[in-house]
Amino acid sequence: MARPNFLIFCTDQMQSLCIGAHGNHDVSTPNLDRLAGSGTTFRRAYCPNPVCTPSRASLITGLMPRQHGALTNGTPLGEHVPTVTGALAGAGYRTHAVGKLHLQPWMGYGPHRQDPDLPFSWEDEVRWNDGEIDRLPSPYYGFQSVDFVGGHVSYVHGEYANWLRGHDRAAYDRLKREADGGALTARRDCWRLAIDEELHYNHWIADRTIDYLDSRRGGDDFFIWCSFPDPHFPFAACRPYSEMYDPAALALSPTWDQPQDPLPYLARRRGDYAGGTGLEEADLREAVAQTYGMISHVDAQIGRVLDRLDALGLGESTVVAFTSDHGEYLGAHHLLYKSIWPYEELYRVPFIWRAPGGPAGQAVDTPVSLIDLVPTVLDYAGVDRSSFDVRRYGRSDRPTLPGRPLKECIDRGEAAAVRPVLIEYDEDGLPGPMLRMRTIVRGQYKLSVYSGLDEGLLFDLAADPHETANLWGEGAYRDLRGELLHELVSELARTDRLDVTRISGA
Repeated sequence: MARPNFLIFCTDQMQSLCIGAHGNHDVSTPNLDRLAGSGTTFRRAYCPNPVCTPSRASLITGLMPRQHGALTNGTPLGEHVPTVTGALAGAGYRTHAVGKLHLQPWMGYGPHRQDPDLPFSWEDEVRWNDGEIDRLPSPYYGFQSVDFVGGHVSYVHGEYANWLRGHDRAAYDRLKREADGGALTARRDCWRLAIDEELHYNHWIADRTIDYLDSRRGGDDFFIWCSFPDPHFPFAACRPYSEMYDPAALALSPTWDQPQDPLPYLARRRGDYAGGTGLEEADLREAVAQTYGMISHVDAQIGRVLDRLDALGLGESTVVAFTSDHGEYLGAHHLLYKSIWPYEELYRVPFIWRAPGGPAGQAVDTPVSLIDLVPTVLDYAGVDRSSFDVRRYGRSDRPTLPGRPLKECIDRGEAAAVRPVLIEYDEDGLPGPMLRMRTIVRGQYKLSVYSGLDEGLLFDLAADPHETANLWGEGAYRDLRGELLHELVSELARTDRLDVTRISGA
């Protein structure tokens, strides 16, 4: 096969368990199920970081957050860091992004933008709303062109918001007036968007992606990043998706009413996070119903794009992938959103690939990481990985990409190599003290440690899939805990920064 095109779908804050093909019988995802049935789904794919910017930066750099430097939300990805999009553009691909990027902060800079000590952000909501910015620079982190959407639900901004304001000012005003569905109110009229489906940003993102596909027919090889802001909270879908699911009929996480904290530290921190305490069943059911509605809406738009890809005759020359930047607790362990409890609902994300000629309906249970996306894309494109990461990240004879390519697994059904998966999270002191959390996943076991604590978490995911029994202090698991700690230290060393290149022997 000649080098393929790439169409990568990404959602925001969607756990792996929210797909029909992954065993969820409540949510309707026919197009994602179709994609999984025609390709390979990695059922144990993990994000490198449980919040947006670090994980999204890892998706386009192939580096762990400590390596690319965007450690948490509110920190930008440095513009000097090599990206897969930049490497593909250098190899002759056309690179285009549609939708959410979040590679720079979207809030916190606008009201103080005259302060010379604060960095400029191209994704700043206030700058966009004030008209100071009306498009992103070109290139933007290797994307040669961008149709940009920032934010979520009623605080969405970017080119989509500008389009809606000019196209239908009444609809724009209604969108901006919507109540915050993340406020956990059970009044149903506050959980849906009073905007037509055809005017919603999900539909606009699919339209712009289809427009780009139409323009590339018979043209250069392309890499398209199609990124939906949903189902990230606020939990609010538009009709008909807001009415699609009966909250009373949905299955909740079996631990939703069990706010058990396996460490005293976590018990003390629970009150710091929205949704950490006082989560009522009625509110949770509405949040799940709206989340599923948002997912079904995204699924329908993905279906539109895939249908157009096939109608243009591009399906047989395009590698398609679907993923999310991180998960969402969605009630597990009496939690919502994302925070410092390292549970599977937050860490595991969908990771589905379809390659021309590859096996259909393949499911892989070997743990993999989102940092494996970049080396996989580079392998398909025939771009030498050593040439990708030579600038500021080591020498060409010392590859620095920490992930592994999954091409042979996707193409031929070969088993993915078993190796530990590293997840890291850095909290910069808000709302509590400075925190470093590191997690290692090896086979059926997951171990997590927190900076400043003498104890941690150890779960046997095979025997205890809902993570209710912390084995850290159990004598029978002492040797295993030591092995996993050793592997964690080894992975931290292997993925440490290499941005200062040695230029002399002394």
